[in-house]
Amino acid sequence: MKMIFLALIILSTSLFAQMEHRFGIDQSKQLVVVVAKDWNTDNGQLYLFEQNDSNEWSQTAGPWNVMLGDSGLAWGVGLYDNPPGERQKREGDHRSPAGVFELGDFFGYDSIPPTGVRFPYHYATKTLHCVDDTGSVFYNSLVDESQVIRDSAGHLPWNSSEVMRLDSVDYKYGIVVKHNPRAIPGMGSCIFLHLNSYSHSPTVGCTAMEEDQMLQLMRWLDPEKYPLLVQLPVDAYYARLTNWNLPVLPDK
Repeated sequence: MKMIFLALIILSTSLFAQMEHRFGIDQSKQLVVVVAKDWNTDNGQLYLFEQNDSNEWSQTAGPWNVMLGDSGLAWGVGLYDNPPGERQKREGDHRSPAGVFELGDFFGYDSIPPTGVRFPYHYATKTLHCVDDTGSVFYNSLVDESQVIRDSAGHLPWNSSEVMRLDSVDYKYGIVVKHNPRAIPGMGSCIFLHLNSYSHSPTVGCTAMEEDQMLQLMRWLDPEKYPLLVQLPVDAYYARLTNWNLPVLPDK
């Protein structure tokens, strides 16, 4: 009973856990928009938009150059249904998710969040893992290994994961993207907005930016304004401009 109770506590506090709902762009007052040239491009541009009292979108920052997955983009599991028959994101495909996604908690290497941050913040230690094992009950969750029950041989309840305290700068600051929030096995896991690597190389499925840009983003995001990430190839973005009530990009 103790093991079941502890597992329920950890699952209920997962950074990816959420109630299923029908919210979408119409409820959002802040959008993080990322557009790429096409589905196979490993980089894009990021814009910040905020809605005024007249329900009009105005640009507050950008464009910022960002790195995407080294294989480009594929439709992820987000707030809207994906077009049938088009490329769908899968675990290990090295593609960043396309679609519309809620943003989750922030994390970083410092024990306290940067000043001005309004989202919950988590200290990324060597015991904090993001689980990418499709067979684990903790798939697509951030879990502290010190708070889970190991088996009789001392093994953790997953076979593969990513330690969130890296030896590189990438996760010095980061934001959880609520991609595949119901943790459907094989549909992709552990998607973040985070810092560029020192080499500015593409990611394996996340979206990466410069540190000053990340800090500006973290301080700008307001949970009361229901911010969303919209990430698409530019043609797919403009194909949904009216139906999704998206802002027109400044260079179009």
